[in-house]
Amino acid sequence: MDQITAQRYLYYFIKNKKDEHSILAFEQWVYDHDEMEVIFGEKEYFELISRDYKDKLAFHEIDKQIRRLIHFGLFEHERIILILDDLLTNEDAIEQLETLETLYDEYCDGYNFLRYIALTYITTSDEYKEILKKDHSKFQSYMDSIRKEAARLLGFLRSKEILIDDEHEYTDNRAEKDRIEWHSINVMLGAQ
Repeated sequence: MDQITAQRYLYYFIKNKKDEHSILAFEQWVYDHDEMEVIFGEKEYFELISRDYKDKLAFHEIDKQIRRLIHFGLFEHERIILILDDLLTNEDAIEQLETLETLYDEYCDGYNFLRYIALTYITTSDEYKEILKKDHSKFQSYMDSIRKEAARLLGFLRSKEILIDDEHEYTDNRAEKDRIEWHSINVMLGAQ
């Protein structure tokens, strides 16, 4: 295992929901990968292998250590790109609406460049969301502008004009005219 693969595993362990089973699986992963000592150093590895993973504070301590060990920005950037890519390729209405809910949460947590997608989702009534799950043509029509915005944002993320520096922190190097989610949101949402 190389350093990036190890860091990616640690990142996704922190980002995904944790339960007793996942913490015990993480413990086994640590024991199975003694190369972590070379990757992160003897002191950090010893802390990982000597931790009591059954302790009720184990996840909290793991979280603190992982946040010391890895730079979240790289993996956050990668994760947001994957989520936006999913909006462009996934045709399942239920999964897409769940993805939109995730992006809404990410917007609320600080990724303001997701404003148009988040506001489109949150202003859609629950009743209409149920209709979208069943009517493929309405769903496709609903997703058209969202997919267009996802593609636009992906361009900025891939060119690093939007660069995620850390968890819910980013640098926006776009030209002012390209930040349309801030100055032209009414046009984007179709308001007159």
